[in-house]
Amino acid sequence: MIQQQRKKTRGFSLVEIAIVLLIIGLAFGMIVGVTGSLREGQQRSTVRTQLETIDTALANFVALYKRLPCPADGTIDSGTAGVGLETLWLGPTVPSSIGNCNPNNQANGVVPWVTLGLSEADATDPWGGRISYRVDPALATGSTFPRLMDMSNCDPASIGLASAIGECKIPAAPCTSSPNCTSPAEFLKNKGLDVWDGVNGAVGWALRQNNRSAGTGAAYVLISHGPSGGGAYNKSGVSPQPGNIASGTADETFNLNGGALLPPPPASVAAPGPLLSLPPPSIPYTYRDAPMNDRATTAHFDDYLSHPTIMTVLMKANLGPRAHTN
Repeated sequence: MIQQQRKKTRGFSLVEIAIVLLIIGLAFGMIVGVTGSLREGQQRSTVRTQLETIDTALANFVALYKRLPCPADGTIDSGTAGVGLETLWLGPTVPSSIGNCNPNNQANGVVPWVTLGLSEADATDPWGGRISYRVDPALATGSTFPRLMDMSNCDPASIGLASAIGECKIPAAPCTSSPNCTSPAEFLKNKGLDVWDGVNGAVGWALRQNNRSAGTGAAYVLISHGPSGGGAYNKSGVSPQPGNIASGTADETFNLNGGALLPPPPASVAAPGPLLSLPPPSIPYTYRDAPMNDRATTAHFDDYLSHPTIMTVLMKANLGPRAHTN
């Protein structure tokens, strides 16, 4: 009888299994990393597109109303009355029929998407935070107040000052070298918001990108608070968003909603130096010194901002200066 020999089967050793698992883990990690990078890239692209969309909507609003809208209240829950609408403040020292933007209320300010004809999704960044919005109150006044978002009466060749209430004077053509017509530089001076990166105290403040006293003030500031969400309101009107970096964390402190209304530091502040608290406003509807602290360090600052100059917005709205010859 011929006895059949059984073939011995050899299994994987623990070392081989470990190597296989390691290879699978590395491959999975690479896939996750690539997927995460693609997702982050898509989110960055999305938020930039959103800011550009809001910029365009704001320019269209200016073209129609010769002013910017006031911010909406970010603390209002989605689906609640008033959500997404600009918040007009009726001050005690102005006629009740005139709507203005109270700077104190801008600490909660977000993009007024309903007022701009946008959807809530348009004004909510990819990380679930509502996009914050700051504006010089003087540029958002309506009714009988001067419409300061209009330079069509200004003439590039003129040398004249702005009117007593800050408007371009009605041109007395010809305006070339004439003091009877307002020059663009004089109109832009001391209007808009100062945008500062929060670094180096008074020295950094003097070098700020948007400088209202030099005529390069920002018409408004849009802020997506980025992946950390520090300072952003979510759809439930909660800030900071649950699960994100705490509101008091290092660089995000300069970046919170309320921080956008801090006045500039005094000359004696050492770099980077603490910022001052917002003083009680005597005439809140004309308070304009509202720097947005765009803190540029690598620890936690992850925001996306848009802060165009007044001239940039007006040219986009076709309300820039023009020649008046006769």
